[in-house]
Amino acid sequence: MHNTERTDAELAVAAAGGEERAFTELMRRYKEPLYRYVHRSMRGNEDAYDVLQEAFTAAWRSIDRYDPSRKFSTWIYHIALNKIRDHGRKRAVRSFFFQAAPLESPDRPDIADHSQNVQDDYEHRDELNRVSKMVDALPDKLRQTFTLQVLQDMPQSEVAEILGVSIKAVETRVYRARKILQEQVEKLD
Repeated sequence: MHNTERTDAELAVAAAGGEERAFTELMRRYKEPLYRYVHRSMRGNEDAYDVLQEAFTAAWRSIDRYDPSRKFSTWIYHIALNKIRDHGRKRAVRSFFFQAAPLESPDRPDIADHSQNVQDDYEHRDELNRVSKMVDALPDKLRQTFTLQVLQDMPQSEVAEILGVSIKAVETRVYRARKILQEQVEKLD
């Protein structure tokens, strides 16, 4: 059976049994979405890769404590959230500008793609930057909840478990975040 055919829980159990390739497969599955979550939660902080690495290291060290009856994604996101909080306690300044870019193709403005309309690309980036700044400006609890549910597309129940709050609290926080963002967009129009 290939690793890609196994569930996250099966891979985690195999990793707990010492199968390093199983954990490598879990890292492959989660590195990009988890990085996007960490990066967004840290407001684009340049230390996001370090925090991601700390989260995977902590997960590897405690993989034997993973409960296969629970979703692996909830477990790993909870670890990442704890590492984000740890980093926040250690570092007071978190104002590095966030710019989303796929991990496999880093943002390189010095390499021009002549097949794209430069004006459209500029306007798209400008709009992304404005929206990113608005999301970054949300209060921490609203930003974390909004990022997990809306930007990471997680179900409310999983977001609630990761954050240690009720499903109703998740619903309320997402509603409040959307309302704040909507008011900010209306001010721009």
